[in-house]
Amino acid sequence: MWFKESQPWVPILTRNQIQSALESLPLPLTHIDDLVLKAVLALQIKHSSQAIFLGYHGRLRLSDYLRAQVFNEALSKASLSSLQALLVIAILDYGADNIPSTFSLLSVCRRMCESIGLFRKLLKQMEIQHPAQIGPPAIVSNAADELAIPLTWATLALDATTSLGITWRDVSAALVDHLSSVAYVSTPDLKDSFRSHVHLAAIGLQPLHMFVHDHDRGRYDHSRSEALETCDEIYHNLMSYVRSQPSSSYTLLADGLIDFDPYLMQTSLVAHAGAIIMYMPLVEFDGNGLQEVPMQRCLQACEDLVLLVQSISDADCELSSPVMPSMLFVAARFKLIMYRGLRRPREPMFDSLMHGINMNGRRWEVARRLDIVLRAAIMEVDEQADMEVPAVFWNLKKTHLDISEELKEFVERKKHCLYVGALNGPYV
Repeated sequence: MWFKESQPWVPILTRNQIQSALESLPLPLTHIDDLVLKAVLALQIKHSSQAIFLGYHGRLRLSDYLRAQVFNEALSKASLSSLQALLVIAILDYGADNIPSTFSLLSVCRRMCESIGLFRKLLKQMEIQHPAQIGPPAIVSNAADELAIPLTWATLALDATTSLGITWRDVSAALVDHLSSVAYVSTPDLKDSFRSHVHLAAIGLQPLHMFVHDHDRGRYDHSRSEALETCDEIYHNLMSYVRSQPSSSYTLLADGLIDFDPYLMQTSLVAHAGAIIMYMPLVEFDGNGLQEVPMQRCLQACEDLVLLVQSISDADCELSSPVMPSMLFVAARFKLIMYRGLRRPREPMFDSLMHGINMNGRRWEVARRLDIVLRAAIMEVDEQADMEVPAVFWNLKKTHLDISEELKEFVERKKHCLYVGALNGPYV
């Protein structure tokens, strides 16, 4: 089930690796030695319909037990397997709405990449490459040796996308800063959708991360024109990734089957949400502000995200990355702030953003929490009731990650009056 539900958007394992681990299991099954298999089971048992016979509490207990084992074993020895296992657990924690744990685990993963020589291998490879060639290789093999470099890039990409919007700057960001300084100004050679998405995440997003950090520290407080100039350069670079790929995430194969490419979707998702995160603090709701670049580009990004959701099937929405609802939340939150600030009614297109989050919430808890927050905010915008949505939700200067923990506390207090059965997940 991992290779059907998760591997398509985060290719960090090989079929041969999992097959070997399954074949080495003892009969009867008394223990599991393979660290990566335990991590995969921890995620799949909690989020897959195949484990429904265990019951909700049984699945939760077994998943937590396996997660604890993986955590202890992986931290005791730095290896490629430990790195893979921790990346799987980081995805599990993000989907379970434990975002601070995801940040911590990905910091450990970066340090582990350093200690086992993956970053050194990556830097050596860069020395012999033209800047336009820098990026992950296409995934063409299941061999473990050939997985090392793609795994390193996948680590950097997952870290960059899950942390998009944080206003603090990680002190261990030296490598990605170096990657960006070498490769950012060159036109990348985007051979395939995986390479394009990872290049965007690990390299293209770094100036955006830096801008969010600098803006929060007050660097642009007295220089709006400089901020807009910086944003303009970053924006055009983000959009270049979107323009370089096909308009549809679906391809009709020769045998008549339809193939879904999650990387095409994720590239558009991250690029458009990144544009909103970048421009949102610069938006002004006065008469002139509505026609200015920040507002217009935020509105365009919201519209593009709506079209993206409408172009994807519900099943593919459900099985997408847990980062997806966070990116859609960025757009939905901006729309609600705009409706409230301008006293405008909600547009029909807004429902598509909610639908995308709702579908993803059938699998991931983080999406269910974000859906509840938005439902409460909708009631306030429509003046149906005062739901006491935290004031930071309406603050354009705060990113979705700045307010994540405060919104989580709000949901714990309000989720019962905003409960929607479908959002409790299909396997609870």
